[in-house]
Order: sequence, then structure tokens, then C-alpha cells
Amino acid sequence: MFNDQSFDAPIIHVVSESPRLEMLQARLRQSGVRPVPVRGSYLPPDTAPALIDLATREMAIEAGDQRLVVTLGREEASTAQSDIHLTDVAELATLAARLSIRQREKQRRREIELRSQTLAEFGVERPRTRPQGKARLLWLGHDAPFLNAIKTSLKESDINLVAAISSLTAEDYLESGRFKVIALCPSQADDEACKLLARIKQIPLAQPPQTLLLLRREVSVQLDQKLLEQADQIIDVAGDLETVAARLKHACAELNMTSSSRESLTSIARDATSGLVSRAYLETHLQAQMDQADQMAAPLCVISIDLKSDDDVREVAHKIKALLRDTDLAARLDVNHICVTLPDTPYRGAVVLARRIEEAMDRSVAWRVIEKRQFHTLKSLLGGLTARSGFSTERRA
Repeated sequence: MFNDQSFDAPIIHVVSESPRLEMLQARLRQSGVRPVPVRGSYLPPDTAPALIDLATREMAIEAGDQRLVVTLGREEASTAQSDIHLTDVAELATLAARLSIRQREKQRRREIELRSQTLAEFGVERPRTRPQGKARLLWLGHDAPFLNAIKTSLKESDINLVAAISSLTAEDYLESGRFKVIALCPSQADDEACKLLARIKQIPLAQPPQTLLLLRREVSVQLDQKLLEQADQIIDVAGDLETVAARLKHACAELNMTSSSRESLTSIARDATSGLVSRAYLETHLQAQMDQADQMAAPLCVISIDLKSDDDVREVAHKIKALLRDTDLAARLDVNHICVTLPDTPYRGAVVLARRIEEAMDRSVAWRVIEKRQFHTLKSLLGGLTARSGFSTERRA
């Protein structure tokens, strides 16, 4: 009775009419999201995504609304406002994973822009970028009759596609460091492409590749949601191959850019002992994150990790940074604490990270998690992190 955690599933607003509305709600619950029907033409002012069923209803999204928009209908019915377009109800089985992937990408881009603004306040200009030689794309996927057509199209854009014959061969290619993008095109749930997708995040690489999953409709219903979420992008293989090639080209071009100058923080923005950003940088950036969280009605958490007098601070910082996402920021809060900011992360997710950090330290670690509330100011949020009675494994036992 108490094991049903459907209340904790992510919300999606559904714009549809009966009897399809009831059918869509049932399919969405099965896929792991919580549908909330939209009455009338008003979407609640939050960041939850919206599904518009073009077969029964249409709805214009207001300018400035940053929620993800999913449209459902025939391919030609896709609109410019769609972030994700599904052509068939069966594809709803993959929606939770698609939403997770798109949310991560949007979150990453927002944080990159926010950090550029913070760096500018410390006198660091945004680095200029330039192409880094000929782009390379690694491909793994058999039974893809369109591979030659894709390869030819990419070659015209000076992108070299190299096809691996197995997941082990692909790993060897990735370990060479010559590929920043890999395209996986599975033909069934247990083939070589799926095997690599399942472990792509565990391969010890200096720079993990951007993982593009080319998904055919008949394969999408076979794959587990957790497996789909290992991808950085999902590209539907249906109909127009030029559209598929264009998305591959865009991903390769974006990742084939290198900074013309290495980012160099000023001394006030960098903590020399730990190698993390300084308290001054943290305060400036966290205030910007708080403002953005308020504007988007999004969660924001901070973690403090206590340091012991005999800790090698740089080694501790290295272990913490190895566990962080691109959007997370680790900073030296004071002589006794390291702070991690987690945008778009609720309390539960921050606790999971804190426990992972404790496991990586291989000893009892005192830590504290605070989720930002409306009453918090920068001073009260950071002050709460260093208050006494932090949590540790010994105290939780």
C-alpha cells in the first residue's frame, strides 16, 4: 500500500479532449510521468512540461515560457514550438527518458550562460572558439540501410564517420581520445549498440563523448527507460534522413570547437589551496542561481562538506568534482567546508549526491543539505550550511 510512489513522478500537463485524454493519461502513467489535464486554454505558471495532443486540441505557448513542449500527431503536424514531437501514441513509452535528456541539455545551457556572466564580473572574457580540425563521428549500429547515405551527407560537411564493428572496438576508439561524438543505432534491445549505451558513462575517459541515440520506432518500445537516459540526445529515425543528418552535423560542429584561450580565473575567483572556485566567486554565482531559480520556479540545493584538519584539501576537492554534473559547482566555502551548488535539483537528489561523496571519501563525513526556499537570502542560505548539527553517517545510524 505504501510502496506506491506515483505521487513522486514528474508532472506533465496534458492538453487533449476525451476520449483520447483518458487514454493518454493511462499511457503516460505507465511511462513513469504524472499527467495533469489542462482545462480551458490556460497552462499553470510553472516549469512542468506540456503535452499537446494535436489530434484533438491546439494551444499556443506564451512568449518567454521556458517549459518543454511535447506535441503528438502526424509528422507534418509538428509545430515550431515543439521541443519533442511524437508521431504515434506508442512512442509515449519513451517520453520520460526524452524529457529527462532535454531537461538536462536545457539546464546545462542555462548554467553555461550563467557562469559566463559570473566570469565577466571577475574580469574574465568569454573565450573565443574556433574549429578544431576535421570533425570525427564514431558510429556503432548494424542493420542500418541508411548508413551510407548518412556517411555521404556528413562527408560533404567535412565530418568523417568511422563505423565500429562491436562495442569493444568502439571503446578502443573512444579511449584513443579522437572522438567527441558517438552515434548509436540499435536494431534490437540486446545488440552491440545497446551494450555500449548501458556502460557508456562507466568507461574511464578523460572526456566522455556526446552520445547520440538514433532511435527507430520499432526499437524504441523495446528499450528500458533507464537505458534511454544514458543518451545525451535522442534522434528519431523516421522519414527524412536529411533531418537526421542535420542533427548529427549540428552535434559534431558544436563539439568540434575549441577555446582560443584557456579560461583563467583571477586570484580572487580561485582558491589556491583546493583548486576550486573561491568564496567570492561562490557568492556572486549562487546569487545569480537563486535569482534564476525564483524566476523559473525551479529547485536549487546547496551542500556543505566538512573538512578534517588532516585532510588533503586538493585530493578531497578532486574526489568531489569527479561526482558532479556539468551544471554542479564546487567551491571553497571557508577553511573547514567545501560547498556544492546544485541547480534544478530537489532535496532528495542533493542527499543522494551527499551520500555518494561520503562513500567516495571512504570515511564518516559530516554534511548538510539545504533546499532554497522563498525566505532564503544569500546570507541565510550560506549561513545555514555552516551551522552546527550537520549530518553524518555516525549520527544517522
